[in-house]
Amino acid sequence: MNNAWIILFAVLAPLVTGMLTLLLPRQAITLKVLLAALGPVVAFAFIIAGSSRINTEFSQHALDHHADHATAHLDDHHHAGHDPFADIPLPTSEVIPWMPALNLSLAFNADGLSVFFALLVSGIGLMIVLYARGYFGPNADDLGRFYPTLGFFMTAMLGIVVSDYTLQMLLFWEMTSISSFLLIGWDRYDKKAVKLAMQAFFTTGLGGMALFGGLLLLGVASGNQGLLDGNGIWRWSELYANVTQLDLNDPWVVSAFLLMFIGAATKSAQWPFHYWLPGAMAAPTPVSAFLHSATMVKAGVFLAGRILPTLGTIDAFPWLLVGLGGVTMLLGGLIAIQQHDLKRIFAYTTVSQLGLLMAMYGLGSLRYAHGDHTLPAIDLDLTQIANHAFYKAPLFIAAGAIGHLLSRDITRLTGAFYKFPAIGAVLILAGYGLAAGPGTVSFQAKELFLYAIYHATSISPWFWILMAMTVVTAICNVAIFIRLTATLLDLPGGMGPYAEAHADDHHHAHEPERGFWGAMIWIPGFLLVVPQYVGGLFPSLWNQVFMPGERFAYYDSFSHGVPSVYYLITHPGWPLFCSMLALGLGIVVGFLPAFRRAIVDIHDTIYPAVYWLAVSGGGILFRIVQTGRLRQYTLIVLLTLTAMFTAAVITDGAMIAATTSTLAAYTNWYDHLPGIMLGLLVCASAVCIPATESRVVRVLLLGACGFSVVGIYLVYRAPDLALTQLMFEVISVLLFVVVLRLLPEDKPRPYRGKPIRIVISILIGLIMGWMTLIAATAERPIADDQTLGSVFVRNSAYGDPASPLATERGGGGTNVVNVILVDFRGWDTFGEITVLAIAAIGVWSILPSRRKAVTS
Repeated sequence: MNNAWIILFAVLAPLVTGMLTLLLPRQAITLKVLLAALGPVVAFAFIIAGSSRINTEFSQHALDHHADHATAHLDDHHHAGHDPFADIPLPTSEVIPWMPALNLSLAFNADGLSVFFALLVSGIGLMIVLYARGYFGPNADDLGRFYPTLGFFMTAMLGIVVSDYTLQMLLFWEMTSISSFLLIGWDRYDKKAVKLAMQAFFTTGLGGMALFGGLLLLGVASGNQGLLDGNGIWRWSELYANVTQLDLNDPWVVSAFLLMFIGAATKSAQWPFHYWLPGAMAAPTPVSAFLHSATMVKAGVFLAGRILPTLGTIDAFPWLLVGLGGVTMLLGGLIAIQQHDLKRIFAYTTVSQLGLLMAMYGLGSLRYAHGDHTLPAIDLDLTQIANHAFYKAPLFIAAGAIGHLLSRDITRLTGAFYKFPAIGAVLILAGYGLAAGPGTVSFQAKELFLYAIYHATSISPWFWILMAMTVVTAICNVAIFIRLTATLLDLPGGMGPYAEAHADDHHHAHEPERGFWGAMIWIPGFLLVVPQYVGGLFPSLWNQVFMPGERFAYYDSFSHGVPSVYYLITHPGWPLFCSMLALGLGIVVGFLPAFRRAIVDIHDTIYPAVYWLAVSGGGILFRIVQTGRLRQYTLIVLLTLTAMFTAAVITDGAMIAATTSTLAAYTNWYDHLPGIMLGLLVCASAVCIPATESRVVRVLLLGACGFSVVGIYLVYRAPDLALTQLMFEVISVLLFVVVLRLLPEDKPRPYRGKPIRIVISILIGLIMGWMTLIAATAERPIADDQTLGSVFVRNSAYGDPASPLATERGGGGTNVVNVILVDFRGWDTFGEITVLAIAAIGVWSILPSRRKAVTS
């Protein structure tokens, strides 16, 4: 089977199984859980199977490359002249033809980055399915709604990471915004939750529009440069293959990158768009643990990693990502330490870590943007991303569990570990990963990031600021862990006295469910935090899993993979010093009484302010433009048409020349006397309509105008049009007569500005007559091509064997218009007939006799 079909099945599996849960009986809760869990399991297995061949190529490449540098030292630079772009194998695209005639297909790739994210989404998704059963309990209504929506989101996220077509990725990108809106606004009766869901949808939706613009600009700009025969780049694999021919200094390409970055920044909650992520904590905790820690918020990070090997040489790339990423990292840490709600604490630490990941890709692009190949590339980017998922998802899971059973307010959790030891243990273990303590992968990942910053300072001393930002952020994370642990264990330095029952906003007063499903409220968190310690204590196991997919591991000292704690400690330097400084100061700050009061993020006012401005400004604009006067709307349209026609006549003398030659050719006016007479009758009827005050007379004049048009059709040998026009005129007159009986009495009102309106009407009449004259008489060469009009002409009667539409036979009619109506667009004509039938039914329903029958 084509690998693309396998990947497509993997993408659709969560959605299909989630929807199938709706067909099960309402009380079949266990079956629903198992069926919903089958989706991510199938996706996980199919992604591995579908990407096996491509993944083998990446694995062999990575292992061969890393083996060549396994004995390098920690502070050695990479040899000069090394080009990492040449070392990255091109993504292999697998295609499923969809609409070949329109050149539309489904294309997927399965390089290391795509496979890693797909496995991360499906693996954590399985844990969330199980956790949701423990969180919601045996609530058939909640689970019945949750699993289909979760499957919808999981399919959307899988589609993003494995799509090769850029616009196909955009489709799935927008699906994540829609599905996250449904999940954040889970409690549809909670107005605050619905408002916060709208906030997230608005922000990420604007980012999606920017991404759309960026992808379009990239495709058009690359096409203008002649790439791919002028068709442009619309697939990631094409971008990788043609990046050396793409002019990255082209302003359109730079603009495309900036728009794509805005899309990534909004999705991954970069400053100043980060406000939507803490607000999204209004969602149930299974949503927060999945969407807002390990999957959806990583979509922007994924996009940055996807475009790095190609657009990373743009001068703005490293500075933009490092600058905004560093600010986001620091801001998230400083706000997180001054929160009391566990979910908001972990939400802001997520914002902080997302900033770090963006800055990581920015640092990795320095060697390309500056042409200095002695600098290290990104040190194990997949390790950085997985590290965050393996402590942040457990933190949210445990926070939701303890908030479900007790409270999410950290000031009310003193000694809670002794009441719920399993949940407390998960919180402490995952919190230690947040603090990046020795023995966790997080510790090694932080060292790798610090080494990247240290070597970047050789380009500019300004990167020492990023080093300081990282240290301050790490201090905040360590302090959060200290306070959390001290509170749960009732040790000095905790956040407040313990109280069993509080009627706060985060207390659900649920009794814990017993048995296997009751344990699912903490077991998924424990299973997810285990890799933190396995990788930290046994890095060789971690490297066996993640190194085959690592694309950016070219720094010599870490070419063999994640180093051990012993190796890092025995090879001290600035990174280790900064790490130890952060741990020490973080412990001190954790016990200090400072920074313990909950604060409000001022950025939370951005969306309400923009919303108020949009509503208020829109209202003012609406009242100015939409006056409710049809006469004013018509006047504006006609004046615009007059101005456009006048400009066309002034700038193009061909219209005057064509008119002069046409009038000179008509010497025998008496040959057209019947048509002229009927035309004058049409004009006279139209002029008399506004001159009379009687409604009945106006209707009769309108009918006379229409019947005169019927006469014109007959004079110029168009009986079919005459018959159609006659039918509609009869129906229209009858309809007007019926409606007139139901209208109130017409009271004449004085109108101002009649002379101006008369002048405008005369101008419009002359302009329309002039345009009609030119359209009907100007010479138009008929090109021998396959345009729609020429195809209709050639195939209306006998057909054209060369035409793909004819199949060697025509429509069998000499009247092209009739053949178009009946054959070429027969279904459209059928639709028009249907509309006419519906209108007839509407007329019949308002007849007086019918209304009396209905009333009786």
